[in-house]
Amino acid sequence: MNLSRSIPTTSQLIAIALAFCGGLATEALHAQATTHCEALIGDQHVAAAIESRLRASSRIQADDIVVVVRAGMAELRGVVRSETQKRLAEQMARDIKGVDHLRNQLDVVDWPPVTDLARGEASRREGAHRSRQLRSDFWITTTVENTLALSHGADNCEIVVRTRDGIVVLQGIMASPEARRMAIDLVAGTYGVRSVDAAALLVAVITNAH
Repeated sequence: MNLSRSIPTTSQLIAIALAFCGGLATEALHAQATTHCEALIGDQHVAAAIESRLRASSRIQADDIVVVVRAGMAELRGVVRSETQKRLAEQMARDIKGVDHLRNQLDVVDWPPVTDLARGEASRREGAHRSRQLRSDFWITTTVENTLALSHGADNCEIVVRTRDGIVVLQGIMASPEARRMAIDLVAGTYGVRSVDAAALLVAVITNAH
């Protein structure tokens, strides 16, 4: 399955954007993305992609989430710490290419710990969460590339990603403002990302021919 759109083609989108955006788009055009457009084949690969997305996100604690995928039906099992995290986990899973349907079976454990054992476990989880904020630029770049390549919402596996000291720079041509916003939000929610520079992430302007 070819994940790239046929109408309009990527080259057409780039050409249109160049006409409107000048030199900035030219710089984005010359850069090369390192993640190829590939389909996810098999339930195990889809499940692995969902797990990777959840565990790379700084917005949820996904240690106790189990992902099962059968024939395109994804199911989330386990526990999260709030209703917000439960909704975010579902949104992230639905956004993965290869997910046709999703069943959210996550339970919410949102009460404060009262026993020494529970407080110790909560402290351990918080420490692990903080430690994940420290990621190498290489890890961030690779993770962001994979996240964007497998996102329905971003719908562009040709975004160029560069990271320096936790600051991620994105370059490319997006099909819509919504796709651009989705891409930026996905990057901002990745562990280790301090900020996102999307000045060179442009939106193609398509005019009707008369």
